Amino acid sequence: MRADLHIHSRFSDGGHWPSDIAGLAAAAGLEAVCLTDHDTFGGCVELAEAAGQLGLASWPAVEIDCEDETLGYKSELLAYFPGGSYELTASMLAVSRAERAARVEAMFARAAALFAAPELSFGRWVEARLAGRGPGSPRVDLGTLRFAKTDLFLALKRAGRVSADVDYREFKKAYFDTGLFSDLRFAKPSLETVAESVSRDGGTLVVPHIGHEFGDSIASMRAGTRRLDAMLSRFRDLGVRGVELYYYRNDDREAMNALVTERCERFGFFHTYGSDCHGPDSNKNGLGSFYGDFRGF
Repeated sequence: MRADLHIHSRFSDGGHWPSDIAGLAAAAGLEAVCLTDHDTFGGCVELAEAAGQLGLASWPAVEIDCEDETLGYKSELLAYFPGGSYELTASMLAVSRAERAARVEAMFARAAALFAAPELSFGRWVEARLAGRGPGSPRVDLGTLRFAKTDLFLALKRAGRVSADVDYREFKKAYFDTGLFSDLRFAKPSLETVAESVSRDGGTLVVPHIGHEFGDSIASMRAGTRRLDAMLSRFRDLGVRGVELYYYRNDDREAMNALVTERCERFGFFHTYGSDCHGPDSNKNGLGSFYGDFRGF
């Protein structure tokens, strides 16, 4: 199948609602799609229904923030549930989302004082996040929305308190990395916790964009093959079964994916394909620009 199995919607940090993603995917000639919002399954049913009507294959999926002290890994794992059951993982993530929402709300209150911006309101931002739902669209349960530091950044830009030409990395360095919000950090589950929950739900774990660990650089990846192999070994021991081939947004993409394929072969990993599309107003747009011949789970 011509598959893109790494896409985000407005349930986390994407720009489209799930039903819109299905339509765009079909128009782009894809045959299989997965919604992998950060820490939420909120849009999976909507995507599956819309995809099914358009003849697209789809499976429930999620991208889970996690960390591993052994590897020094602070990133994500993709989890797919071809059997359709994900209750334990969903329960774990519901707790995480509630904690995140409370911290982001506190960030908004602090930023309103810091920027002398009384109009900056978490409640108003939630309303903005929900905007654009078409007539007859299913009601969104607010508890299924996933919030992050990027919400504060985008809200400040929307309010005109941060210049439109400032990107998130600059903002993060100036505000989040300087201690202004250091007491409002987000706790992440361990790789072991995530692996156990997904396994008990009968899910399949996949490592996304592993090249990010090497600065998206083929030179760094080649120089770090020992670390790459150590990571792959650790992931395999924890029950991870796949490694994503990814739409790295530079000229190293093909070489990096070729090296990942070569190193993964000795560990027995299969591959998924992901664009990590976040939709309009992001540097990760262009659904249908990257896909692979996926043979299913």
